[in-house]
Amino acid sequence: MNRDFTKIVDELCREKGISRQALEEALHNMIAAAVAKKIGKYLEPEINLDLERGFLDVKIPKEVTETAVSNWDELSLEEAKAYKEDPQLGDMVMVPINTDTLGVQAAMVGKQRLQEKLREAEKQAIYDEYKNKIGEIVNGTVINPEQRKTKINIGKTEAILPYSEQIFGERYERGSHIRAVLLEIRANDKDKEVPRLILSRTSDEFLKKLFEAEIPEVFDGIIQIKAIAREPGERSKVAVYSIAPNIDPVGACIGIKGTRINAISKELRDEKIDVVPWSNNPIDFLCNAISPAKVLLANVFEDDKNVELVVPNDSLSLAIGKRGQNVKLAAKLTGWRLTVLNESEYQKLRQDRMLKQEEELKKLYEIYSLENISTLTPEMILTLRNNGIDDLQKLSETGVVELSTFLALSEDEAIDLINAAVDHLEAQEIDDMDEEGLDDLDDADDIDETAENELSDSGNEQ
Repeated sequence: MNRDFTKIVDELCREKGISRQALEEALHNMIAAAVAKKIGKYLEPEINLDLERGFLDVKIPKEVTETAVSNWDELSLEEAKAYKEDPQLGDMVMVPINTDTLGVQAAMVGKQRLQEKLREAEKQAIYDEYKNKIGEIVNGTVINPEQRKTKINIGKTEAILPYSEQIFGERYERGSHIRAVLLEIRANDKDKEVPRLILSRTSDEFLKKLFEAEIPEVFDGIIQIKAIAREPGERSKVAVYSIAPNIDPVGACIGIKGTRINAISKELRDEKIDVVPWSNNPIDFLCNAISPAKVLLANVFEDDKNVELVVPNDSLSLAIGKRGQNVKLAAKLTGWRLTVLNESEYQKLRQDRMLKQEEELKKLYEIYSLENISTLTPEMILTLRNNGIDDLQKLSETGVVELSTFLALSEDEAIDLINAAVDHLEAQEIDDMDEEGLDDLDDADDIDETAENELSDSGNEQ
């Protein structure tokens, strides 16, 4: 093999980013395909290829015959003596050949196989290099600034920045520098093409990596990013927490005169970034997330993961934000559904709830009232209440002996009284309710006061 060929091999390895071993395998397959085209795929050649030494030796099997008719698969007995000691008719002898004699068709087949193997090796090399870089920022140069998908040169290969991953309103020029996060490696639909590297400038991960790049405390792990919510190119909220008590996480991320956060914002087409302190107390975190609006009261409804936030009358638009952006990002950041009300709206809503609660309690009282049993006199009702039996549910659950003692009744009269309570409840089609259910209804009117106290305590801590 010509020594110049090894130089070509080195250049090819550098250009394609593949190893010598991969290229050697591709060349081996090329030669095997070319030989198979000439002598048939059922006869296995011997191929000895060494790119380091620039050595190539190809041998093909030939059958020893009295008179060789075919130059490619037969060998005369006399000719065989040059390659094997004491050859016999019918023996298979491996004979070296010059690959230049394989012909044009064989060369074309070999070239096709080489191209296939090189593409496979190139795909694998790209995948191996970038598979561990998913989620990392890559730098590149714009090659083809199409709106649908912009092609980016990131070194040894190209990447795609799809329209869905572009910040709205950004325009890219050919040759301009760009930064993005490697979002995924997507297998191409066509096996012949290299895998597509998909970039993103809209993902939360890109914003997180920019924080790590611009803020040393975040990179070192002293300040942790707990949650991110983005409207790419417009506004985002980032919840941060410091493991070091002496470091203010918000101040460190913003920097002196906003230098750190402004550098990140500029990279994101002047995206407004709110940095808020994270807290494991849901009330505190919610109040921080809705900033810059101040929260006066928060009602938490854990069953449906919903929170009512009450703000001053003149702060409602500030809390909701332009096109509802502020409250939407706060909800996404905290994972709670948020309802924002001003003081006036909340007072009206509270009155409506209290009226509804009063109606429910009145209805309950009417259903469970001891006065529903006609055989109970006012004196008997007073006695029952003095002994803790103040509704029909409790009366229906009272023991016969106990009831007889309280009211000075016979056992039969006590049984009749208990049965009357049970019959009334069944007639109202009300299922038995345990004391916990009744207590919940009785305490419903205290929910606002409890939430108010919790918020007041958290406000004092802040």
